[in-house]
Amino acid sequence: MYSQIILAYDGSEHAKKAAERACDIASGTGAKITVITAYPSLSSIFFFDEEISKEEMKNYWIERASEVNPLLEEKGIAYDLIVEEGDPREMILEKAGELNADLIVIGSRGLNTYQRLMLGAVSQGISTHARCDVLIVK
Repeated sequence: MYSQIILAYDGSEHAKKAAERACDIASGTGAKITVITAYPSLSSIFFFDEEISKEEMKNYWIERASEVNPLLEEKGIAYDLIVEEGDPREMILEKAGELNADLIVIGSRGLNTYQRLMLGAVSQGISTHARCDVLIVK
């Protein structure tokens, strides 16, 4: 049924639940999972107590995205990681189109109050504009 799943992942508890659900689906269908972590180009004050460089910011989000690797490897699921700076909604929709994804799996909320607000808008925007199935995991 599904052959290419996009997993939107930010390390939040909802994203971890979404990862588990995406793995369950991929295990049953043989689908490949592409993990997408889009991080904002906002002031680092939203994420850290001190200033950091763009490289440090990217490395932080690569680490976050990589948290899902053991789960995917344990279940024997083929996967790729994409970690890029940008608007999460736009990036997820763009990559879903490029990869001909047939399912996007996303958590319903993000990491903190600001990110919950943003991810809520992201999940709603994705469910509205995606050209494939969308699963929002609570």
